[in-house]
Amino acid sequence: MPETNPEAIDERLARALSHPLRVQILEILSERVASPNDLSVELGVELTHVAYHTRTLDRCGCLELVDTAQRRGATEHYYRTAARTGLSWI
Repeated sequence: MPETNPEAIDERLARALSHPLRVQILEILSERVASPNDLSVELGVELTHVAYHTRTLDRCGCLELVDTAQRRGATEHYYRTAARTGLSWI
């Protein structure tokens, strides 16, 4: 039976950190709650790009949905870094 190294990087964490925009998103969301729209404005990146990377981070289990709000017929999602990711060092 192969030994598991507790220090090894989790595969989902490696995927989350594989794009520089995802790292920036995680840095912001480790300090406060924000929506992809908020992140888009702050980072100066198109909303479609931020939304794509936010969804990827959410699927990897790195984000936690904390709130939703109705905005002009759409639902805005608010996220923070999931406590269980161990990303407090970012």
